[in-house]
Amino acid sequence: MFFSKSDKLLFYSTLPLIVGVLGILLILSYMILSQSWPSFQRFGFAVLTTSAWSPSDDPQREFYGLAAPIASSLYVSILSVLVSLPISICLTLTLIEILPKYLGAPLRYVTEVMGGLPTVIYGLWGSTTLAPFLRDQVMKPLHDYLGFIPLFSCRPLTGHSMLAASITLAVATTPYVTALLIEGYYLIPSKYKEGAYSLGATDYEAYKIMMGILKPYVIAASLLGFSRALSETTIVALTVGNSMKLSLCLFDPAYTIPSLIANQFESARLYEYALPTLFAGALTLLLISLAASYAGIRLVYGWRERIHV
Repeated sequence: MFFSKSDKLLFYSTLPLIVGVLGILLILSYMILSQSWPSFQRFGFAVLTTSAWSPSDDPQREFYGLAAPIASSLYVSILSVLVSLPISICLTLTLIEILPKYLGAPLRYVTEVMGGLPTVIYGLWGSTTLAPFLRDQVMKPLHDYLGFIPLFSCRPLTGHSMLAASITLAVATTPYVTALLIEGYYLIPSKYKEGAYSLGATDYEAYKIMMGILKPYVIAASLLGFSRALSETTIVALTVGNSMKLSLCLFDPAYTIPSLIANQFESARLYEYALPTLFAGALTLLLISLAASYAGIRLVYGWRERIHV
């Protein structure tokens, strides 16, 4: 293959940027691994399989375990995606297909603006408004009538819980997931919808066909939304309740890794193994987030290649 001088110039001018981005990722990964290594040396993989936060002035009496924050991080993030995804799909169809263009376009801009709002705004709303509402109107009735189900078995106290954190996260990530779905929807060639209508499909049937074609993109958007929710700090720290507890009950307070880091980072400097343990949690989040993002991006690129064949 022949490359012109301009092609070579473009390649060599962008190569430092590519190397720089990869270099930053490698440096960050190495820094987090090196900072967390003392925790793995002291506690082994028990730091990931046990639940404890016991600082002590005597390093030999310190003990930390991140199983509960890791599990709660996954629990809250998955639940937030399960809440936001149906809303995002409905919002995508409404903005593109159902509403007239003079209404759909401005509402789409509003949705994109909501995705750029500072997360502390969502966190304050979730903490001061949503959590008390959920406690009084949702959690207490569910506990009173369906308390025999493990998900609703614990008595709600303040409303700050995994449920409140999940719903607040879902509200915050819905604009992001919707933007991804809108982008994917516009990439579908018009021949598919035109073919459906030419065969006598109703609007509902045509939308169903389009969403079926978009299914891999929906999965990819879910993975990317999960990755974004997993790393969210401010929203979760203000709404999840911040308790070192491993529970399936939605009404229980919990710690996620980001909220644990936000709440314990300054005091962790006073102890020998507390700060490395927080870095061990950050390393775990980094690996999970990279895996989910990589899988989502691979799905997106693979779907784009197939859809335009």
